[in-house]
Amino acid sequence: MGVSNSFASALWVIDFLFNCAQGGAAGVNLHGGGNANCYSPIADKSGVVVEVRPEFYGMSLFTLAGQGVIYPMNLAGGGINATAYAIKTSSGDLNFVVVNKDPTQNIQLTISMPQTVSSATLMTNSQLSSGAQGPSLAATSGVTIQGATIYPNGDFTPSAPYNLSAGSSQINCYVPALSAILIKTKG
Repeated sequence: MGVSNSFASALWVIDFLFNCAQGGAAGVNLHGGGNANCYSPIADKSGVVVEVRPEFYGMSLFTLAGQGVIYPMNLAGGGINATAYAIKTSSGDLNFVVVNKDPTQNIQLTISMPQTVSSATLMTNSQLSSGAQGPSLAATSGVTIQGATIYPNGDFTPSAPYNLSAGSSQINCYVPALSAILIKTKG
């Protein structure tokens, strides 16, 4: 408790799931259940979901990245604690996930693409509690994907993704400290 039910788990699980996928895993089982203050991505009481916890947001961002071939990425972050993944979907599009685990440093990211990009969008997985100055790895609430909460009944309506500049072979964007982003591109 204190880590597995916090925002830290939302960022951790993204890396964990990509590492499993890169290793050839066909699926992953994450244990959980119940409604105690302990590990469980989804809390339930008598089989009814009562709470979606931070880790589920990381699982959801991983799912939103899409299925396909995962390619290694070199991330030159100047010592920033960050990871990056590229997914080539069956339609040939490239999607990227970047996880910035650094508590204070933002990343100004430039991705060099193998081809010209006709469109690119960005979604953010972040945390901000009411009245807080910034995100907290220890937070157990305030986690969103593109500003949206995932409700116990499964409702999830994120804001429209941000449009990034397209028309060249480079994508530029900003990755805030303690966040994960999903970039979807079209060639």
